[in-house]
Amino acid sequence: MRPLRRGQVWTIPTVGRERTFMIVQNDHVAALHPGAALCALVDTIGDRQESLVTVRITTPVNGVVLAPDLYTSRHRRFEQGTYLGDVAPDEMERVDVALRAVLGL
Repeated sequence: MRPLRRGQVWTIPTVGRERTFMIVQNDHVAALHPGAALCALVDTIGDRQESLVTVRITTPVNGVVLAPDLYTSRHRRFEQGTYLGDVAPDEMERVDVALRAVLGL
């Protein structure tokens, strides 16, 4: 399996269906606490509007990153999932702003 890194987008199995997630955890923190990754849900099927806490992305998928919807996923789920690619740097910067707003940072 490829190393998990911040900004990667994956489709991974969850209870009942597959869902798309973007890894938002800092790579250095991930190295200190291996075994799981903090992810934000990516809505690839809805028509959610972009806001302070939702960010439209176009690479590697068209969708909206939902910064309030954070999940911790174990590495074994990624082993069963599909790596889709990395978010573009400018889109990752907008996700960072949304995460800061959600977390009050």
